[in-house]
Amino acid sequence: MRQYGYTEKYLTMDGLPWFPVMGEMHYSRYREDLWEESLRKMKAGGVTVLSTYVIWIHHEEEEDSFDFTGCRNLGRFIRICKKVGLSMFLRLGPWIHGEVRNGGFPDWLQQKEREGVILRSNDERYLRYVRRFWEKVYEQAEGYFHKDGGPIMGVQIENEYGHVGGLKGEAGETHMRTLTSLAKELGFIVPYYTATGWGGACIGDLLPVMGGYCEAPWDQRTTELEANANYVFSSERNDALIACDHHVGDQVTFDQTRFPFLTAELGGGLQVTKHRRPVAHGKDIGAMSLTKLGSGVALLGYYMYHGGSNPKGKLSTLQESRETGYLNDLPEVNYDFNAPVRQYGAISDSYREIKLLAYFLKDFGDDMAALETDILTRGVKPEDTKTLRLSSRHDDEHGYVFYNNYQRRRVMDAHQRTMLIGKCRQPVNFPPVDIGEGAFGFFPYRMRLGNAVLRSALATPLCCLHTKKEDIFVFYGEQEPEYQ
Repeated sequence: MRQYGYTEKYLTMDGLPWFPVMGEMHYSRYREDLWEESLRKMKAGGVTVLSTYVIWIHHEEEEDSFDFTGCRNLGRFIRICKKVGLSMFLRLGPWIHGEVRNGGFPDWLQQKEREGVILRSNDERYLRYVRRFWEKVYEQAEGYFHKDGGPIMGVQIENEYGHVGGLKGEAGETHMRTLTSLAKELGFIVPYYTATGWGGACIGDLLPVMGGYCEAPWDQRTTELEANANYVFSSERNDALIACDHHVGDQVTFDQTRFPFLTAELGGGLQVTKHRRPVAHGKDIGAMSLTKLGSGVALLGYYMYHGGSNPKGKLSTLQESRETGYLNDLPEVNYDFNAPVRQYGAISDSYREIKLLAYFLKDFGDDMAALETDILTRGVKPEDTKTLRLSSRHDDEHGYVFYNNYQRRRVMDAHQRTMLIGKCRQPVNFPPVDIGEGAFGFFPYRMRLGNAVLRSALATPLCCLHTKKEDIFVFYGEQEPEYQ
């Protein structure tokens, strides 16, 4: 059985560096007869870990009446994940947001507040309802945890806790610990327990996961937004745009040096709101992913990777809306998210773009994960359209140079005959290269290819094809390739 863990720099599998790609799909927002087809599309795109919200209102819309049938059949979805060969993260909530009515809380639970029940707290009355729901979820998952030989290797507790609602400070940390203890008591025993860490959220000693989106459909403005910071190489893990309609602070609540830089909500697209309807394109997602990789990320986790449709409610529509006290109106049914795999299963240009990185990480991620990050153009501002953004991940012997000349909804200056330098004990000078407006990518130097060493290449490694005779290393790029 595989052994999973983590260091301060990266995740591990059997004690070695491990660099997974995670993609979010909500089983209850997609037709159950198409689950296997969709999961295979995700795996074909390079996804190795599937993440999914367990949305309370989708399962207990009416109090004490649980529904795990049809598109809500979590147990069947888990079994198909195992069949397809995807590991799995259950994002248990109990509150999840996810552009769902009441953030996923059933209406009847919301109404308990009138009786004095304090939701998202250690109020024993609230925790009894959480226990009852999680017991039903556990019945669906029982026997399919990693320790049982199943796919479930991780659990996320709550979501944006202390950032979007909930308690703050030590009270908030205590609540997160209480929920974690409850999950373990009920049998949710996994190698990884995570919590979202952006915007001052409480993590309760769990492994923090971060996010980043190329736009902010929840922003209450209808004007052009400032240039997005996710296209600048930076050691800053916090995306101040996430849930900025609830903004309570930009500072993370944990010591970032203790944990690897993991993302669970790197935007695979954008879900439109009534007042703001940006469209994400493949280069938007690809350049942002590349920039995170060059900034030291150790897990590319996409939300959403697969779009869907809100299920039909018995008592109401199930989307987030101002009618339910939120700041945004979302479509009643559509949860397409402009994702790599769209609402009805179509493949998008984002899928084709980010699978290039996913394929690379599948074959070379163990090498990338262990390398130190060295941001070469530190301090560049997102509105700076003249400076070529550069970073490197390397050790003393070899590494990769990252370049990004793309900024969403901005025009960047082209850079002719750029001289890139690979940093290590003996620096490597690349041949001059032209980097055009909107270009982004990375080049290897002193890269180990089997028994050989590639001194440098003006092309990007994609994968290794294992044949009976030999291993074939595949590269790609828009430049005229030069290999040394």
